[in-house]
Amino acid sequence: MMNGVTAPSAQARNSTHHRFRLAIVLASVVAATVGSILLATHHSGENVTTRGVTATLRVPGHPGWVAAGRDALWLALSNTQTPVRDQPLLRLDLASGSVERRILVGGQATYLTHAGNRLLASVEHVGGSGSGPSLIVALDWRTGRILVRRQFLTSVGPLAESGDDLWALQTRPAALLRLDRLTLAPTAAPLPLSHGQTVGLTAGGGYVWATAPDAAEVLRIDPGTRSITRAHVGGFPVGIAVASGSVWFVDRDRGEIGRLDPRTLQPVGNPIRVGGQPAWLARAGRYLFVGDAVHGTVSRIDVRSGKAAGPPIRVAPPAKAAPALAVAPAGSSVWVSSLASSTLTRISATSAAEQARAVTATNAQKGPTNTHALPRGGKVVARIPLGRGAPAPLGGGAFTVGEGAVWAMSDIESMLMRIDPTRNAVVARIKVSPGEAAAAGDGAVWLSHPSEGTVSRIDPATNKVSATIHVGPQPTGLAVSPGAVWVADAGGPSVSRIDPATNQVVATTRVGPKLACCSEHMSLIALPGALWVAVPNANTLVRLDAATNRIVATVKLPYSPCAFLVAGQSGVWSAGGGCADVVGRIDPRAGKLTAKVAEPHPVGLAFAFGSLWVAVIDSANVDQIDPQTGRLAARLHVGGRPVRLAAGFGSVWVNDDNGRVLRLQPQG
Repeated sequence: MMNGVTAPSAQARNSTHHRFRLAIVLASVVAATVGSILLATHHSGENVTTRGVTATLRVPGHPGWVAAGRDALWLALSNTQTPVRDQPLLRLDLASGSVERRILVGGQATYLTHAGNRLLASVEHVGGSGSGPSLIVALDWRTGRILVRRQFLTSVGPLAESGDDLWALQTRPAALLRLDRLTLAPTAAPLPLSHGQTVGLTAGGGYVWATAPDAAEVLRIDPGTRSITRAHVGGFPVGIAVASGSVWFVDRDRGEIGRLDPRTLQPVGNPIRVGGQPAWLARAGRYLFVGDAVHGTVSRIDVRSGKAAGPPIRVAPPAKAAPALAVAPAGSSVWVSSLASSTLTRISATSAAEQARAVTATNAQKGPTNTHALPRGGKVVARIPLGRGAPAPLGGGAFTVGEGAVWAMSDIESMLMRIDPTRNAVVARIKVSPGEAAAAGDGAVWLSHPSEGTVSRIDPATNKVSATIHVGPQPTGLAVSPGAVWVADAGGPSVSRIDPATNQVVATTRVGPKLACCSEHMSLIALPGALWVAVPNANTLVRLDAATNRIVATVKLPYSPCAFLVAGQSGVWSAGGGCADVVGRIDPRAGKLTAKVAEPHPVGLAFAFGSLWVAVIDSANVDQIDPQTGRLAARLHVGGRPVRLAAGFGSVWVNDDNGRVLRLQPQG
């Protein structure tokens, strides 16, 4: 049984729920190994497609809500019968497709969300009738160990995190609960919302948002003043999300997606007709995805144009009486759960619908290849495992070169590895929380921790953490310049400047509106006198004056710069990552894009030997681009999942997500 629940928008959840590798792993691991994946082909003769479907996983029982992580999916099994029975949560391993764990939580989970290293579940208590009592349960994401349980007298549905708060929607009688996100204890009295039911909940733009279908309203709640502003939208509003500066909601009865200005609550543009009975929204990349169980399809909405992107995508057979399709974000994809067909379906958001590629399950997901042959771009001269055993999936992480060594994070072991470039071997293992980005300079190695809001300073002389520095929300990118360490705070979006002499933040500069916050990854690079920052959710690169910490230029891009930045004499280069299959060159003097190179899911970038080197996930290649002409010049197939690049010690280095570091040298 699925109560009224909705997935919070990607902007509201990314700050603590998703790390950069989520977009990478889900783009490659699942299709490679799950034995029950179905062939994705185009259906002729009907106005639907399966292009964009990259995996379909059959699951035991009837799937309800789903939450995605970089290594696994958690699935709530559902049953429409009452009284409520104790239904297990299943942890599905993405590498094998097997059920790793079955966890009983004292009832049936009606909503799941991935919150850092925890799984949060709203649970209808055993013996209930769908109206309460209920539980909110926090579990360890990896082990499923129950960390905290808290009981409520009425039914509790969707959850949304915002800062230190966890917001929970009491569905009947409709009220908003403000909870401590760690203890789940209420921190304020329930805030009544409506005389009827509320079903949709999200947070974004400084507000909490809910839908009240019985009153045909969208509610904007100011968490500071607890004031409620109501927008009468008509119909039966259900799912809700905040994306690209607008509030989006699903009108189930009219089969439409509506859009509001978050300040005035006035409609923006015309409603988007999707038909059927759409329910829940999730954002991935530049798209919103909405599921319709009546037709067994998912529609994709471009958040910038406010229009449907291609025909609906088939994920299940049409089923008039089936519960709504649950849609959950997963980096550059969404997972769709269909109770009617007992399947989980992954849909990619890396390409526009009309350009999406049908994918067949094989041993690796292949990206498009260039029509002309390219010379071999180099050779692998060393393969260095990060773990003590054989290379393992999910074994990579933050990566940098400098301070006398190559530094590679193994997230699966929570270790920062020090690699001696003269021996091509790990010579030290430093225990530290998984980090998003690393940088070396000013006598230290620096590592950012988005979920903790901190940066670690590692002393290369002792191989120990010498300081932990609290910075802005969701620190991701790092860069070092003489006398400064720069941190990209994706939860701002802002840039924190650390004085390495004192280990203190001495300046913070906002680099985009609050509605552009919380992207999965946010890169920056330091140049003499300047700093360039990518703001993916605003599709911009921002230039800061390093002396004044002020913005001096903003460059609008025709894509989201979701991956890494690098700079050379030819300009500043950015990779689209899971948001755009492109590498772009920006002229810093003219402040405009001067070249675009098509690449399938490009991530890491490095300058070396007169070329721009690009780590390309979908093709498992490291490509070389001529920085002057902006054309592909050479290619090296390295296999695995190349993610991050760095240059130094006469080589190009790759930290791939198979838990190994590759050392490359140019051919000849």
